Amino acid sequence: LMIHRDTPGVQTTRLKTQGWNVSTTTLIAFNDVRVPVENLLGPENQGFLAIMLNFNNERMSMAVGACRMSRCCLEDAIRYARKRKVFGKPLIQQQVIRHKMMDMARVVMATHGLIASIAEDMDGDDYNRIAGRVALAKVQATRTLEFCSREASQILGGRSYLRGNHIGGRIERCWREVRVFAIGGGSEEIMLELGSRMAKL
Repeated sequence: LMIHRDTPGVQTTRLKTQGWNVSTTTLIAFNDVRVPVENLLGPENQGFLAIMLNFNNERMSMAVGACRMSRCCLEDAIRYARKRKVFGKPLIQQQVIRHKMMDMARVVMATHGLIASIAEDMDGDDYNRIAGRVALAKVQATRTLEFCSREASQILGGRSYLRGNHIGGRIERCWREVRVFAIGGGSEEIMLELGSRMAKL
């Protein structure tokens, strides 16, 4: 149904979210709202199918976004560790720091490769053919984002805890966004279950 916001009986309340500050997450209440029959979009009782058919695109775009944000965390951690001096030498000369970065790079590259392989197969209309792989890619990407934002935070320390336009600002923002990527479009648990069903386990 197409229901205009100014329809009598429709009430909206903007909700504050942890992340995605530009989103318009809104509570919508319908109180005795009358909707004209011409506001029906498509065949009656087929609305859920349209939503289901869009899930692959939504989940894939979230996987791509999470992978890119993970890469930002890695980039900023490297930039910071090259400049930051600890005991007279750059932080990046500490073996443990380099190993953290290589673990981040490893999961970012694996996630990117998985996404790229699925993207090559997304040119058809067969939703079921790729739904399981897309679901698993979303889980992989959001867990990569969680890992990379945490590890980058460990490298930058307190600078990654401050909001703003500075070397740690993107990492702080990525950390705040982890939950919406892990939950939006279907939680990790739902994605894993979808993957197992599509694999016919």
